[in-house]
Amino acid sequence: MRHGFISCWSSVGAMLVAAIPALAQVELPEPVYRVTMSAAYDGDSQQVRGVERIRWRNTASVPVDELQFHLYLNAFANNRSTFMTGSGGQLRGLGMDENRWGWIDVGAMRLAYGADLVAEGLLPEAEASDPFAAPFAPHLRGEPAPLRLEGRPDLKQVEEFISPDDGNPEDRTVARYPLPRPLQPGEWLELEIEFSSQMPEIFARTGTHGDFVLGGQWFPKIGVFEDSGRRGRTEAGWNTHQFHANSEFYADFGDWDVQLELPARYAGRIGATGSLVEEVVDGDTVTARFVQPGVHDFAWTGDPRFVVVEDRFDPDRDVPAAQAEAIAATLGLDVSELRLQPVAIRLLLQPAHRSQAARYMEAAKAAIRGFGLRLGAYPYETLTMVDPPRGGFGAGGMEYPTFITLGTHPLMQVPGFTRLRMAESVTVHEFGHNYFQGMIASNEFEEAWIDEGMTSYYEAVVMEEHYGAMLELFGLRATSFELNRLQLGDGSFSDAVVQPSWSYRTGGSYGLNSYARPAVTLQHLRNLLGAGTFDRAMRRFFQTWRFRHPSTADFERIILEASSGELGWFLEQALHTDRALDYRVRSASSSRDRGSRGWFRDDEGGMTLLGEIGRPHADEHADRSEHDEPAGDREGAKDGDDSDVEDTLYRSVVVVDRVGEFVHPVTVELVFDDGETLRREWDGRDRWLRIVEERPAKLVSAEVDPEHLMVLDVDPLNNSRRLEPDRRPAAKMLAHLVFWLQNLFAVTAVVG
Repeated sequence: MRHGFISCWSSVGAMLVAAIPALAQVELPEPVYRVTMSAAYDGDSQQVRGVERIRWRNTASVPVDELQFHLYLNAFANNRSTFMTGSGGQLRGLGMDENRWGWIDVGAMRLAYGADLVAEGLLPEAEASDPFAAPFAPHLRGEPAPLRLEGRPDLKQVEEFISPDDGNPEDRTVARYPLPRPLQPGEWLELEIEFSSQMPEIFARTGTHGDFVLGGQWFPKIGVFEDSGRRGRTEAGWNTHQFHANSEFYADFGDWDVQLELPARYAGRIGATGSLVEEVVDGDTVTARFVQPGVHDFAWTGDPRFVVVEDRFDPDRDVPAAQAEAIAATLGLDVSELRLQPVAIRLLLQPAHRSQAARYMEAAKAAIRGFGLRLGAYPYETLTMVDPPRGGFGAGGMEYPTFITLGTHPLMQVPGFTRLRMAESVTVHEFGHNYFQGMIASNEFEEAWIDEGMTSYYEAVVMEEHYGAMLELFGLRATSFELNRLQLGDGSFSDAVVQPSWSYRTGGSYGLNSYARPAVTLQHLRNLLGAGTFDRAMRRFFQTWRFRHPSTADFERIILEASSGELGWFLEQALHTDRALDYRVRSASSSRDRGSRGWFRDDEGGMTLLGEIGRPHADEHADRSEHDEPAGDREGAKDGDDSDVEDTLYRSVVVVDRVGEFVHPVTVELVFDDGETLRREWDGRDRWLRIVEERPAKLVSAEVDPEHLMVLDVDPLNNSRRLEPDRRPAAKMLAHLVFWLQNLFAVTAVVG
């Protein structure tokens, strides 16, 4: 239904498609560094040899007396590295091939201070104070290649591997290089780094499988030097954590110009971060050059078997007017302020998945549109999507700026499985990382949820908006949000959401608290704030902190401002504790009030024995349960009794428990058989609440959170209680069971 709707909108063209301006001028970040790199891949040895030229500026307020680099591939050098001991050689169900280790080695790191190069007349005077004054990628404009740094100090001679997180001497994923003299604030230097990288068999989203190669974290990568006050830091220093099994990455923004040389069989089938500006075949090699300013990483891929599919996101064609107008209304903006820009999409696809190309492309456009309208335009000109081969699934489901890896299976194109939207969800999710990591660029070592959790939330929003359900399989239907909520389990959380990624008790706890739990938390927060307030706050968070490395505290400040400071209690418990939210209706009863019974003292001090008011206390019906009485009878009425049925009172008692440790205000709703509804607000601080009501109607049901706002409640099944059973859910479940049995018999017959 939804697909036909969108197709219809596209077919009638300008009549129904929003005329949003096609150009979105998003200013890319001022670079902290500029990289030009030349690297050659040997398909026989699976080795990369390269030269990385990096110009780096000290943007802090204090001198820098050493450089620190990540050498991520050394995580796979031996079984004693911090990554391997933490993962047990397993990641996402896939094992490391111990016959195919990976490593990275710095052969030389020659250094020149920018001021010296200018003083020696080797660089223009303009570059003395502005290291990026010269045009980016000068060799693309026919200018001479950058000067070499022979004879300059070689920092390789003072290289020292450090383990700032765990002290592991066998971990060589971070190295420090003391400088001959400190680099003062605002000054810059140049490095010429010769390196070699041995690509492992595909593992942890990098390496090779046959001719397929994915270069992720494959070169010496400079760390982030944080000034005091940045992300709450008290003293300036390097933020360079080791590569852990449960950690990803953190880097500053730079401009990139990378030349890749591969065997000629890869010609036309090389993809990387940024725009392909030239590709030249020379004998038995092919050289491809990619350029991209304003990103914090660079990855690449190649496979002679790739099927190349190209398309283009056109905002004038691919943004339905109704969608843009609805989102603009929620945000309180004019639709013209949600302008997006065209994006060239390049899909590198495995031949076995050729029939799923349209699914990938549709999902990519839904993501560009869904994230862009809500948060701000995707500012880059290209998006490269990589479909790994069978046996190379360890490369799937990963994000790099303008470059994402996907994953599907031939089964997904078999009738009956085409609505199992795994390929679509991974496409939407990994594209979303171009926002909550590509542009937000939070510290995933220390606060993974900002990237993974926010991306998971918006993935669910986009999937539900465009597809309705993530999974529709033989009558079973589930949205991405429902699947996230299902992962909360019984709420036995062993960790808080916000903590260093390597400090979670287990890998499963890292996944839960970085992905599903914060995604559900954001939905809960939206319910508390209201759709408009929440969506505006998230857009403000993104646009305020784009290209600036925010922390959890920065996010919380914006949410507190949006809520007038009223949601601190929620943020503290949801993000900084392991508390589970669970309220339940423990009991509910409703019995006829038989009036005053027993001995009572009268006004004169005497004692009077009373039965039910107006009725003898020997009434034979007095002890009958309300469940035994025929519907419509007046309880206690005798033949010929003219009293009105409204004279009968019911005493209804409901007990609500706070089962979890998470304290949350709740609404309790009581529904009576005369159609009346009563709501009671409870601050939820005590362990339980008893509600007693006397009224001329019997209680039908009691429910905690009747509007279903508290999606973090880990057991919604205990939130309500009915006094009489409702057989409709059982009948529905039986119908589903019969349907599944029919499908099972059909499949069995086919297999037989």
